Amino acid sequence: MTARANAQAISEETVRALSLRLNEPDWLLERRLAAWRAYEAMSMPDPLDEEWRRTDISALELDSLLNQQPQPEGGLSPHGAGAGPDAAAFVYGSVSELARTRPQAVQPYLHSLVKATDWKLQALQAALFEGTLIYVPRGVEVEAPVTHLARAASGTYFPHLLIVVEENAGLTVLQETASRIEDRQTLVSGGVEIFCGPDARVRFVETQRWGAEAFAFSTMRARLERGAHLQAGLVGLGGRLAKTKLEVTLAGEGASAELLGLSFGGGRQHFDYVTLQDHLAPRTSSDLLFKAALDGESSQVWTGTVGIQKGAGQSDANQASRNLLLSEHAKAAPIPVLEIEAYDVLRCSHGATAGPLDEDQLFYLESRGIPPAESERLLVEAFFQEVIDRLPVDRDRLRETLSNRIGAGS
Repeated sequence: MTARANAQAISEETVRALSLRLNEPDWLLERRLAAWRAYEAMSMPDPLDEEWRRTDISALELDSLLNQQPQPEGGLSPHGAGAGPDAAAFVYGSVSELARTRPQAVQPYLHSLVKATDWKLQALQAALFEGTLIYVPRGVEVEAPVTHLARAASGTYFPHLLIVVEENAGLTVLQETASRIEDRQTLVSGGVEIFCGPDARVRFVETQRWGAEAFAFSTMRARLERGAHLQAGLVGLGGRLAKTKLEVTLAGEGASAELLGLSFGGGRQHFDYVTLQDHLAPRTSSDLLFKAALDGESSQVWTGTVGIQKGAGQSDANQASRNLLLSEHAKAAPIPVLEIEAYDVLRCSHGATAGPLDEDQLFYLESRGIPPAESERLLVEAFFQEVIDRLPVDRDRLRETLSNRIGAGS
């Protein structure tokens, strides 16, 4: 999987042709070309690196996948409020088009949080992405949730979502990711950037249902200014391997973030979550709760870092990772990390657990005539309920999806 071998399949001309087809301005083409050069210069991660040693990507057939040109029909489609009565109040459209018609809404933000220099496949994403911008002006409250669909139709897919919410504005985005391909490998490398202005209120949930053979890599980063609040949720259901970064920078005094995660694994699925709650300003707060239920030979790694920097006094941070192991072969590796530089922190706490269902609870249900499989399903649903109740999603639909997975994940 050398850079030279990969370059034979997708080249600089591919990047130029994509930008030309999308009728992009010169500045965006130059950014794509810089990302392409970064991609060519980088190597794939060393499996001995701390971030990668628990996630084996050696089965990814990268050279073969990059012989397939990205398909434009695998793009992004707005639904919900994007076509409803709120539509006139905010901007929702193609990054490429808006880079030409409203460059001030794109140029300062695009790939400034999720950078091409992060790692090799992020650089490839920055060179070949097709993206969507949601821009909410100052003081506008978008009442109805915006449902954003990201669907892979080919072997490679590079989505990008840019969200900019100005001062005292509000927005809820429900992103659903999926792929049409189930019987062969798919490569997904995506990015989400969220900018929350002073006193902005943003809720973002991604429900991930990639195909059974998908290798999906995604980086989500948010920056919160003074008094802003972000709720970010991740629901992980699909993919052969899914590695997701969720990083939040609390840059303004009084900013707050709530990070929620829910995943269910079966077969040989592998999830890898990397989270960061980075407190830069005083009186900021963050709370993280991730829950996973793992069946069959599935596995999950969660590495969560809380950073409280100098000058971020009177901050409050908490993180918790709870993992249910539904089979003797399932594995969970929760790794909490605290990095505290400030001396007057209100709270900085963490907790992590991994283990089977409670035998006493199972016995109680079964002693009342409930079959073992149904007892397990009820307990797993109850385990997830705390997260489900806090997400701004169709809860009945999510419960039904989980109910169908429980017992079928082995």
